[in-house]
Amino acid sequence: MGAAAVPSVSLARGVALYAGAVLGTGILALPAIAAGTAGPASILAWLALIGTSYPMALTYAALSQQRPDTAGFSGAIERAFGPAWGAVAGWLYLWQVPTGYVIPALIAGNYGASLIGGGRDAAFALGYGLVALAFLLNAVGLRVSTGAQLISLGAITAGIALIAARALGHVDAAAFHPFAPHGAAAVGLAAVQLFWAFVGWEAITPLSAEFQRPRDIRRASLLAVAVVGVLYLALAVATVGTRAYGPGLAANAPLVRMAAGTFGRSAAFAIGLAGFVLSFAPINAYAAGISRLASALARRGQLPRWLGEVSPSGTPRRALGIMSILCLTAAALAYTRHWGIADLLPLSTSSFIATYVLSMAAAVRLLRGRLRWVAAVSLAACCTVLIFVGPLLLAWLGGVVGCAVACQRVLAMRGPGARGRRGAHTESRVSGAPPAVVVDADARAD
Repeated sequence: MGAAAVPSVSLARGVALYAGAVLGTGILALPAIAAGTAGPASILAWLALIGTSYPMALTYAALSQQRPDTAGFSGAIERAFGPAWGAVAGWLYLWQVPTGYVIPALIAGNYGASLIGGGRDAAFALGYGLVALAFLLNAVGLRVSTGAQLISLGAITAGIALIAARALGHVDAAAFHPFAPHGAAAVGLAAVQLFWAFVGWEAITPLSAEFQRPRDIRRASLLAVAVVGVLYLALAVATVGTRAYGPGLAANAPLVRMAAGTFGRSAAFAIGLAGFVLSFAPINAYAAGISRLASALARRGQLPRWLGEVSPSGTPRRALGIMSILCLTAAALAYTRHWGIADLLPLSTSSFIATYVLSMAAAVRLLRGRLRWVAAVSLAACCTVLIFVGPLLLAWLGGVVGCAVACQRVLAMRGPGARGRRGAHTESRVSGAPPAVVVDADARAD
């Protein structure tokens, strides 16, 4: 039996990992999309979600300290409610993937289209050119390295911070009037859309055992909330204050407009190119993550077992093939139905919110003392946001849960080994983090 690994995650690295888990390609477009939904009042949605992030991050940190293992939050759900609910969490994530993949693809495509003056057709073509390349590379067993993913994330974040800082000096107070042109309900809808940008606080739970000092788990999470919150809020204010949102392509590539207004046309070109090229790393990680999630669920008996087969090199080609078909079908549907990023966000974020509800409910059951009340606050906040997804999406979530439970019963009747190993790592983060922060695979390019 080999020696135990030496904990290697310091406080500084923990902060970087937490922040990296939350920041993603969504920051390239979400401030403008939320502003288009709720106007200047979208800043209230940002503030609410930043505030909610504190108890959520504390809750996930507490779950990590209670039982440090690679099962992470999914292990907590299983400990609290049993393996069936762990399967439900996996299903909730997996079935948002087809539309969820369209979102980062369109974000990349919009920035690419800004380089050539193209419109919607160019954005779809460029975005799904990257998607096809990602699935092809994964099918032959090639993946973007963790280092490349970290570099792409760092470059995007540094560029955004620079543009936001400069743009804040060009903010026009008149841009904030009227403050809530679409009413209070629009702020709730904006919060649903923006939840995509805040998924990821659970991503470090599988790495909890690797922290040099257990108390740094909580410190790192809180410091990361502050870093992410400042960046998001600055960009949101700059987007509204410089009017870098509105109809057309600029609504989905707002940093191009903002860069042009603060640094000139050459900067706009650089941002468009960076947004397109650097988006490939998370898109590629998404393909790797979702295929491995589907394969892992199948090996655990939570999906048909034939889907869990992997090649000698460890590549889940069957899962890759099925997921690529589903994602391309969703893209074709989005194109023919004229759905944009704003239309697709609630479909994906509703699943993420539901998973957070399960995680917070598990924490209420597992934690004790003050932390239990912190988890209860987080649960109430997540339930409140979930209300704004609307009855249609709530019915969709209920259908997914029902299918997951029914599938478990059918598969359980096929043999004693169908359910799989309890507590094994699902290889699912049900979140949106860059691949560098996950033990086995990443699952989202938020």
